[in-house]
Amino acid sequence: MIAINRSKAEDMVRARLRLEREPRLAALDVAYMRALELGEDTTAIVTEKKALRDITERDLSGLSLMELAALDLSGALAL
Repeated sequence: MIAINRSKAEDMVRARLRLEREPRLAALDVAYMRALELGEDTTAIVTEKKALRDITERDLSGLSLMELAALDLSGALAL
């Protein structure tokens, strides 16, 4: 019988989400700098960056193992 370590599975998903969010955070960094240079409002960019950074702090315990395995960045943001 195969036993699945739930804690390890959640850690692996969080690590995958960190990798998945990197390009979006980089793009938001560029957008933020451009907005600053143009004197535009950066509130939406800051909010989105915070949501991406906080994604690894979300409680994943309510997800089934199948849902956990299928969880992607957009799904994690919706939690």
